[in-house]
This record gives sequence, structure tokens and C-alpha cells, in this order.
Amino acid sequence: MKAFASVLATFLAATALQAGSFGGPPPFTNGSPLPTGVDGAYQANVRAENTNGVIRFAYVNGSQSSSTTANTYVIFSEGLVFSGPVAANINLSTIAGVLERDTERAFVNTAMTGQFTAKIDPKSPVYYFKGNGTLDAFIQDNASLPSIVFQSLFSKDFKIEGLRNSQTSS
Repeated sequence: MKAFASVLATFLAATALQAGSFGGPPPFTNGSPLPTGVDGAYQANVRAENTNGVIRFAYVNGSQSSSTTANTYVIFSEGLVFSGPVAANINLSTIAGVLERDTERAFVNTAMTGQFTAKIDPKSPVYYFKGNGTLDAFIQDNASLPSIVFQSLFSKDFKIEGLRNSQTSS
């Protein structure tokens, strides 16, 4: 009987210590699984041939945060680095976003714009999403100086995979 009681006590103690168990707050999950709703910080990886990047955006009180640092992308493609703001819209089970040209940096002779759509896994506790997008890179046409005109440099299709990685956003 003592052996049975000690095994039962050990089992209950181990169960109570597991993250997300009924025995108390999860010690290593930082509040995950995340609560319902869309609020939080999102991050996604962008992948295509000769292209890698990261897209970040944040939602606060059900709409995209106005913080410029929380809504950015950085993409390395064909030996060039592009960055700029992201506008994203979450609608039930889909995310649609636009990668905008960075107009706040000092003059640069290359620019990029793009768009993506992704489906959200409804069973995922971290709001996992996966989809596709396109990007278009441009280069300044020096023949048009002093006016600034951009010509198409290349276009690419890419894959995007991401998740909501925190409950709060910046």
C-alpha cells in the first residue's frame, strides 16, 4: 500500500509540474497557449529561390498596431537587402498583407513592394499560418534624372510561414 501511495504521489506531482497542466500555471510557456482573438506579435519567414526574409506585424485591440517598429519586413533577395513597413489584415481564418516601399529612409536606388495571403490553422494554439506571396523589386532609372523613376528589376513568388509568438505586442 505504501508503494502504491508513493507512486501515486509521484505521478500527481509530475503531472502538476508539466506546462499547461491542470496543476497550476505553466512555468515555461509564457502564457501559451495564447488566448483567443488576434492580439499579439506575429512573425513569418519568407522563402524563395535566392530569397530569405522575415515579416513582422502586431495587433492590439483587434486591429494592426500603429508602431512602425512592430510592422516591418527585411528580405534578402538576389544579393540585395530590402526593408520597409507591413500592412496586414486578419480576417477569421486568413491573413492578407502588403509589403510597402520604405519611404522614410534616405534616398536609395532600389526598392521593393509585395503582397501575401495565408491561411490560419484553426486548431493551432499559436495561430500558425502558411501561404504565398509575390514581391517586385525596382531600380532607379538614372536616365530619368533629376526626376526619380523606378524600372522593374525582378519579380518573385515566395512561400510564407509564421505564427503569433506572443500575447502582447509592442
